Amino acid sequence: MSLRFLLLLVALVSLLAMIAAAWGLSTRILAFHAERPRHVFAFQPLDLREFKYAGRPVTLVDDLEIPSTPHLIVNYGEQQVRLRVTIPGNYDLPGLLAHTDWLRVLRFAPLSGLDINEFQTKVERGEITDRLVLVTRTPRPGANPDTWGAVWKRDWEFDFYELLPDGTIAHERLGWPTYKTGQQPKKGELVENTWQYQTALQVMPGAGRDGPSYKFTDDAMSRMGWTLPVGAVSGMALILSLGFAFAPKRTVRLD
Repeated sequence: MSLRFLLLLVALVSLLAMIAAAWGLSTRILAFHAERPRHVFAFQPLDLREFKYAGRPVTLVDDLEIPSTPHLIVNYGEQQVRLRVTIPGNYDLPGLLAHTDWLRVLRFAPLSGLDINEFQTKVERGEITDRLVLVTRTPRPGANPDTWGAVWKRDWEFDFYELLPDGTIAHERLGWPTYKTGQQPKKGELVENTWQYQTALQVMPGAGRDGPSYKFTDDAMSRMGWTLPVGAVSGMALILSLGFAFAPKRTVRLD
């Protein structure tokens, strides 16, 4: 059995392994996206102290009676919530600029599968109903919000106050996700591919400028398993075996 024959045999086995890995890889990726389609939302930030939503008046008023513990009072119809100001700002600024480091008021709706023109048309026709949420970010107690408090994501907590069409306010509190790629999300933490996660990004440092980082941990890469390393190794083996099998013979000259 010649060396070339052995190299060609290795090349054939590597080719079959690479095809099997590619088939398995594509099957897993398609299954992942079928099970977990990506959800994208369009957001419209509001910088108003008074407006209407679902036919009810909404007002946001500062309560500075106790300077050391300022609050923002939110009135929605007959409902009221008091939000503790987690990062005090300059209250002389107009609108809600004094609260942009910790609060956002957002109207949002699903955008997945639509371009911006189609989305706007459906909103105007009433085919898409937007939602309204106030999201707040609370850094670690005692942390300087301009230094470590702006980067210690694991210590952040996010509160979501959604103004519902029936006149009530739904509240939910979630922490920054600490699970890693391939792990199940932890209870009480943000989960990627949800409106809560994308809403929380809007109130993180950098939002509206360079934009906050979106670190994907729940994607198709976590489903690849054996297919990726087998495909890579078999592809390399195929190239090397063919290269050596058809390499020109070296001629040794004796002077």
